[in-house]
Amino acid sequence: MPLKFNYAKCTGCELCQLACSGSHLGYFSPAEARLRITHDYDDTDKGIRISSKHCTFCKKCEQVCPTGAISNNGSWMIVDHDVCIGCRTCEKNCPTKIIFMNKRKKSVICDLCGGEPKCVEWCPKDVISLKAPKKSEVEV
Repeated sequence: MPLKFNYAKCTGCELCQLACSGSHLGYFSPAEARLRITHDYDDTDKGIRISSKHCTFCKKCEQVCPTGAISNNGSWMIVDHDVCIGCRTCEKNCPTKIIFMNKRKKSVICDLCGGEPKCVEWCPKDVISLKAPKKSEVEV
């Protein structure tokens, strides 16, 4: 189930990235978060432009993984680090370019914190929410 963002509410505080990295790593590192919030200055009348990179659960990583280390449980992606060989095939084929290798050279993908995403929980402006899949997206 992909995350949904309301950028109009976002202040660019990056607390979502801190919550993500803190819950997965035990320390705060926005660069190692499983989602990215970017903010750029646009010199037109729009001012600050905020966008995100996050897993859309398209399953392309699962389809291209040569060892079967990546799977989907119907709600989020799972990487079996015992099976992952760090070949970067998933990273190279990710359309949102959000998959990265951790310090152990294993793939890191959003797992929605096991169904209770900390980015959603800790966002002070309710920018991030879970998006229910459309009926046409539900696998039977």
